[in-house]
Amino acid sequence: MGIFGGRKARTDGGAVVSDRGSSRADLDALKQFVQTRQGVEGWIEPQTSVTHTTLLLVAHDGESIRRRVTSAQAGHDFARKKLKIPVYDSNLVPIAARKRDYDLRKAGATSSGRTTSSGPTSARTTPTSAPAPAAPARRSPREMRAIMTLESVAGTEPLPDDPSFDQLMKVYRKARSQAHPDRQGGAREKWDTVEDAARALGLPD
Repeated sequence: MGIFGGRKARTDGGAVVSDRGSSRADLDALKQFVQTRQGVEGWIEPQTSVTHTTLLLVAHDGESIRRRVTSAQAGHDFARKKLKIPVYDSNLVPIAARKRDYDLRKAGATSSGRTTSSGPTSARTTPTSAPAPAAPARRSPREMRAIMTLESVAGTEPLPDDPSFDQLMKVYRKARSQAHPDRQGGAREKWDTVEDAARALGLPD
């Protein structure tokens, strides 16, 4: 089967995870990324219980892009023959650490930008009452389930109602360690569950 696909893919348990392979837009985005970045490498990420097979590209500075592909073989062929880049199986070759470093730097910069004021304010001579503290952002049911999943796998105490990025990352790292296939006799079920929870929370992988 080529890089494009039209039939529905199912997991071993019968769940539908996608109704298409790569679109032209997916492939164009991957091509543009390679053409505009240096030192790009690729990783094929296998299908899980809730995600399609994907091709992850990582540039020399850690910037990355991920798009779905029809199959692992189609992704390998596309990366080698069309993009002309090295490509690896993420089950065999770990994804480059520079990707995580880049994601963490980006997340830190975004967090700092939110807390930095636009400029100094003029002094007020009349006392004013302090503004009421902002209510914590309400997380969706999906995000709450993801947090509880990470807590359960990591075996940690429950996080605060509105955990910080650093708190989430600490529990995520511990959950990844506990769920690693090497600790599960090669089984990936728990690992996939942890990764799915991280995606729901937007945590860098």
